[in-house]
Amino acid sequence: MTETEVTYSRSESYSRRGRRVRQSRQPLFNEEFQHHMPKTKVMPSLLWSLVLSLLSVANPLLTSFATNMQSQDLYAGFAMHAGQSPYGQFFGTSGVLYYLLVYVGSSFGTTLGLVVLHWLVLSAAGIYFYKICSYFSQSSRVSSRLQTWFYLFILALSVGGVQASLFALPFVIAGLWFLLRYFERATRDEGFILYGVYGAIAFLIYPKSILLWVVSSLVLTIYNTNQRQFARGVYQALATIFGFLLIVYSVGYYTFVEQVLGAAIQQTFFYEFALNISYSGILWTLAQIFLFLLLSGFLKNLLQLFVSMGQGKWVYFKVLVVMAFAVQLLFLIADGHFELSHLVILLPYGFIMGLIELSSSVSNEEFLAKKMAHYSYLQSHIYLPLLAVLLLLVVKPVVTYVMTNDVMQERQEVSRYIKENSESSDTIYAWDDSAQIYLQSERLSAGEILTATPYLDSKANQDGLTFDLNKNKARYIVVNTQVALLDRVKSNIESNYEKVDLGTSQLTLYEKKE
Repeated sequence: MTETEVTYSRSESYSRRGRRVRQSRQPLFNEEFQHHMPKTKVMPSLLWSLVLSLLSVANPLLTSFATNMQSQDLYAGFAMHAGQSPYGQFFGTSGVLYYLLVYVGSSFGTTLGLVVLHWLVLSAAGIYFYKICSYFSQSSRVSSRLQTWFYLFILALSVGGVQASLFALPFVIAGLWFLLRYFERATRDEGFILYGVYGAIAFLIYPKSILLWVVSSLVLTIYNTNQRQFARGVYQALATIFGFLLIVYSVGYYTFVEQVLGAAIQQTFFYEFALNISYSGILWTLAQIFLFLLLSGFLKNLLQLFVSMGQGKWVYFKVLVVMAFAVQLLFLIADGHFELSHLVILLPYGFIMGLIELSSSVSNEEFLAKKMAHYSYLQSHIYLPLLAVLLLLVVKPVVTYVMTNDVMQERQEVSRYIKENSESSDTIYAWDDSAQIYLQSERLSAGEILTATPYLDSKANQDGLTFDLNKNKARYIVVNTQVALLDRVKSNIESNYEKVDLGTSQLTLYEKKE
């Protein structure tokens, strides 16, 4: 053998060895994935998102209909523009990025920017949701109909929007879409940097959304172990951590500047991840959640997918979705401050579970097409989802409006008096179950905790609010007679404030004595 032949043989051997190493690190990229994807329809998402955004309480014409938590989030934008920071000057359990988005959306003295942000967020969520449904169903018709139900449930659960879980939704669904592509070998390991970025953004908006990333770390570990690709798993974990920290450090720098890092960690982690199953309203919480799961069809989807989890295709993705749904549900039940709007975070899991169970057992594309041609989410759940939407979208808002109409009018009257008889630098306090009085009077709160609900169930918060009010910095204090008043606060009001007679029956206004 000549020297040239020996050199060629060695180089060919090295080349083959290099290819084997690369293949061991990165399996063959599934180029067929895109061929099985129906074309994504973007326009329905844009139109549905526009409708829901215009109906948001961020719309200045609808702000007075905001719920307690929605009004507190709107107040956050107003307070931040006045120079205050979340966690320090006002209590907040949402992520720092959410408050920064509210701040940007409330620029120029109007909340119209929040309407635009709503539109962008909901559009992205709908597009990613459509992609997942299209892959499993291989049907544009089925995907479009499920997308319609997806938006209807968002509208019904989150009447008026403006909540952290809604803003985190597109990043949660984008995370699910990435994991689906990974299990189908349609994404490369470098993509885990983007997966980490999705997780960081979702976490910094709505801390509970990180539960998907926690669950997926376990499922991915099992998957990579079974595939005998431990080194790849380590590389993926490092890539995810890098993407996560890249965003966390960038956004978290704000908490360093404002010197509220400790308070931010305490308020978000303590209230979002503390499990409490002994609070007084847990039975009512369980009843609401069970009724929603039953009527929405999610309970049926969960049970069917759980039974067939080890059968058919997409086994690891099935396990991931069921575990993420169950863990998220557990933290919602044990939250202690449950509202129906919190269920928005369950929507992508609930719909996807039903679709996976339906299509995973079909291996032939022709059979799948025939099966999906007759599929109707509404009929498959005996029209119960329609009842759920009607109850949430019609009955609940109407009942709420009838019960709160009088107090809404009194809030407007009291706010008008405060605005006309105080300086913009004066602070007030509203012992109420809404932060509307601050927004309508354009006055900041004298207490870190804005309203008497829902965070006064702990002694630490009661002591903190009592301390703030005992400083007597509030020019006016408004008391909702339907909300229980702490004895120490009542004693302080009687000693240092005098009643202003406005002829209101549900709200009592007190002015600080000269």
